[in-house]
Amino acid sequence: MKNKFVLLTNMLVNMGIGLIMPITTLYIHGTLNKSLVTAGYVLFCFSGAMMVGNLIGGKLFDSWKQLPLMYICGSGIVLALLLVGIFPQWPIYPVLITLYGLFLGGLNSSINGYIAFLQVFDPNIFNNGYWFASLGMGFATFLSGILFGINIRVVFFSSAILFLLTTLIIRLTFHPIKKQEKTESVTDIKPKTDHSFLNVILICLVMIIIWICYEQWNSNVSVLMVAKHISIPKYSMLFTISTIEVILIQPFMNRFFKPSFKSEKKRIILGLLAFACSYLFIVNAESYWRFVAGITMVTLGEMLALIAIPAVLNRYAEDHNRGTIQSLGSFAGSMGRALGPLLGGYFITGFGYNWTFLAMFIIHILLVIPVFSLKLNKQK
Repeated sequence: MKNKFVLLTNMLVNMGIGLIMPITTLYIHGTLNKSLVTAGYVLFCFSGAMMVGNLIGGKLFDSWKQLPLMYICGSGIVLALLLVGIFPQWPIYPVLITLYGLFLGGLNSSINGYIAFLQVFDPNIFNNGYWFASLGMGFATFLSGILFGINIRVVFFSSAILFLLTTLIIRLTFHPIKKQEKTESVTDIKPKTDHSFLNVILICLVMIIIWICYEQWNSNVSVLMVAKHISIPKYSMLFTISTIEVILIQPFMNRFFKPSFKSEKKRIILGLLAFACSYLFIVNAESYWRFVAGITMVTLGEMLALIAIPAVLNRYAEDHNRGTIQSLGSFAGSMGRALGPLLGGYFITGFGYNWTFLAMFIIHILLVIPVFSLKLNKQK
């Protein structure tokens, strides 16, 4: 397999994230005895810092040295996690978690920018990267609860080791990017000869909406299932099912979709339709199989749309701004994840679950129209 070490770093980063995030609210509320509102604010600060890191990392990737940027971000993550493992107390905990989010955003953007350059020689790298990321996230999420049962420090130290390994692999196996020389002076990512920038913003808006809705599965759907007398273990099983589906189905995606702009746009449209169906399945849902069908459609939407979006963004980029444009996609995803639980809770409180999910179904259907209108600049 091409670029196996790059794919390995992608898996290790997602493992590091997967160890920490599932137990964050549980630790703040259950161990530190803070309210759920306080836990929400901590997660919001983490997401906000990650968004800032996305933008700074993408900009520095294009204007500075790529590999030293990854070393700094990786080392910053390791230091923050080691410190929070040594001092997992309030109020230093939220400060260090926010610092962790800042460096994590920078590392994600720089790795995504690096992958964007490699796509020229390995058209399926985004697809393969998603598979490895899902594998790492699924395994780490499974281990998270076990390690948390031993000691919270074990969780943070284990994550620190994973990010240390990531940084070492980058140091030993990544090579400097050779950029093509610019033929004209460019001071902004906004192209002067076409509407590429508007297309990039449109794709990012689609990404934000997808993640705002997706986050309901990570937050409010659990409350709905408990209200329907479906147990928490069955809710957790949904994500195990999702991970298994990704591992089994994802490798076959390359056979059905060739690496081309037309094919990638088709993937986003089909992914939006799959996401839409996932919310329709759980409108008035009373039985467990409806939620299983819903999470299966979510997984299909992920494998179609969320892999194609970075690839499409990369088609609007040139060597001088690949990192910046990928960072906009990461920023959009982080913003959607930050706003999702808040907006979902607001609409569910005001209109109820069924109307909220029905609205999400309609919104995803409507998003197909602007995505269908996306065009690639002829000179590209």
